[in-house]
Amino acid sequence: MTIGAIVLAAGFGRRFGSDKRLVALNGKSVAETTLTAYASVFAHLRVVLRPEDEALAERLATFAEVIFAEQAHFGMGHSLASGIAGVGWNWAFIGLADMPYVQTTTLRRLIQTASTSKRLIVRPHCLPDKTQSAQQPPHGHPIGFHRTLFPELEALTGDQGARDVLKNRLADIQEIPVDDPGVSRDIDQPKDLVV
Repeated sequence: MTIGAIVLAAGFGRRFGSDKRLVALNGKSVAETTLTAYASVFAHLRVVLRPEDEALAERLATFAEVIFAEQAHFGMGHSLASGIAGVGWNWAFIGLADMPYVQTTTLRRLIQTASTSKRLIVRPHCLPDKTQSAQQPPHGHPIGFHRTLFPELEALTGDQGARDVLKNRLADIQEIPVDDPGVSRDIDQPKDLVV
């Protein structure tokens, strides 16, 4: 069984004020920190960038196959569709480059679950604790999709990512409880950076 991951890194991060993918975190950029974690667990890894991201592509090519999303400016759905195109894996986990805090133990657990799951979607959710804010969603990333859903993902457009696929297939989702706030913690503003 082949299980891979696609990390979406083609967003514009307008709320951050600068290119958050390049901001330093633990001696690397945010994007490199995220890709380092994924590359240590997934043997098959893609990262989706914008066409103009040639310099970033050179840096990330050591971690993953680089896919350029020609229509990334239209939203995450277009980026995801570009990333999943031509994938021959059994499962694809979709992660986000601005979520560098997800633990490698969580990624391994998700892979293990997908390899035996009877459902079509595997999604982590963080067990609540006292440090979580009420705004943190109960579920997070990366989300695993079985290959039978790849055509639906490849047809995505707009800025909603795979939300409609998830909404239409609630019965197909296997929720995995994890003790890892990193699955729902992204970097939207400079204050979200924690060394």
